Amino acid sequence: MPLKKTTWLTIVLGSLLLVSMGGMLLASTNPTESELSATNVGEPISTSALHIVNGEGQVRATLSLWDGDHPALIMGDEQCDRRTSLAVYGKERTGLTLYGEDCKRRVALEVQRDDLPMFVLRDHLDNPRVQVVLNKDGSPLVRLFDADGKALWEKL
Repeated sequence: MPLKKTTWLTIVLGSLLLVSMGGMLLASTNPTESELSATNVGEPISTSALHIVNGEGQVRATLSLWDGDHPALIMGDEQCDRRTSLAVYGKERTGLTLYGEDCKRRVALEVQRDDLPMFVLRDHLDNPRVQVVLNKDGSPLVRLFDADGKALWEKL
């Protein structure tokens, strides 16, 4: 018994729909160009910044060029967008800074422009209170500061 035109049309349209859905499913399992480049070892990824986010999409770390030229890695949490920073500040210094729960600098470890290492402890108002510097001759210099950041004591 021959099929009616509407039955044929239904079969053809249904088949086209199923084929289209199958094609979309197959295409969705193929990696995209960016997914392929991320898994190809040795292939560089170029970007101006990389943001690492948590499950809610909040930025927890950023790797970028802070001034368009010098790299910085900044890590934060739900309280402060900056809890740790590691940065190259050009020729003047390179440093690792740790921030407190109040989002203020607390500890800094730096190499200054003259290639001398320095360690600084800061109070809750972001004032330096203790500084240890290694002089060019290798001798340590220790400084203590008052609450206003003025030198109180110094020892070579």
